[in-house]
Parts: sequence; C-alpha cells; structure tokens
Amino acid sequence: MRDTDIDIIDKKILSMLSQDANIPHAEMAEVCGITRQTIASRIHRMERGGVIKGYRTIIDMEKVGLRAFFVLFLKLDVTDQTTIEDFVRTLKGDPHVITDVSITGEWDVMLLLAFMDVREYESYINQLRLEMGQVLRDSKSHVILNFYKSPDDWVPFRE
Repeated sequence: MRDTDIDIIDKKILSMLSQDANIPHAEMAEVCGITRQTIASRIHRMERGGVIKGYRTIIDMEKVGLRAFFVLFLKLDVTDQTTIEDFVRTLKGDPHVITDVSITGEWDVMLLLAFMDVREYESYINQLRLEMGQVLRDSKSHVILNFYKSPDDWVPFRE
C-alpha cells in the first residue's frame, strides 16, 4: 500500500483508532459518514497493506513500578557490522529499553530507558559497561523529569 492510497476517510479512521483501538465500527462510520461494513473493509485493507501494523495495550509504567526514566547516548567503537547487529539485537531484547534509535551527530545511538529507581539504573549502566565495554567508546545520560508527549500520545492526521 502506498501513501497515495490513503485518503481523508482512511486518515480519520487511523486517527480514531490511534486514540482508541476498541472504538466501535458503528461510531467510526457515523463520524466518517459511511457504513460499518465500509469501515471494516478499509481497516482490513490497511492491515493487509501494513499501514496498521497491530494493536496493543498501553501500560501505565508508573503503576507497574517504573518511575525512573533516562535518555542514554552511546558512542560506539566498532566498525564490524556483525558486532553492531549483535549489539542492536541485545538492546531490542532488553526490557529496560523503551526506544533505541540510531542518530546522527556526536552520538551513534540514543536509548530511552525505564527503571524502578536510580539505583537500578546505576546497576544497569555498570553492567552494560562490563558486558558491552568493547563496543562502547563513550556514554552520556540524562534523567527525564517529565513526559509531556510520548509515542503513545501520537495521533496522526489530527485536524
């Protein structure tokens, strides 16, 4: 499915689903001025086309004990693609890593991390340096004081 295949109705559907994936098709149909069957058909087409990649539960991190958040910048000291792929695979499987991205500029990787407290982060970073020391050249971290908007809050095509 191409970007040009998404029309204004699809955008309305995506916007509503991003706010509440359990919204009834009848309610979406009323907002969009089309039938429930057309809503279901459009959603199915966008699922098949990969526009809608899935549905998930948004977890309140604080209620599950995660209250300390950090941004960690990493400078890698490796040019071997296999080692980099192994490192990225390790990050993807790490339950503390909310987001890991490759970035341009002074740093190579930026991580968004979640922990129960600062002590847990301190232990984590020390362990990371022990296990990944051969890959890391430098690191820099910042405590997150507040989230104003997160990817969970993103609503596409908001009018």
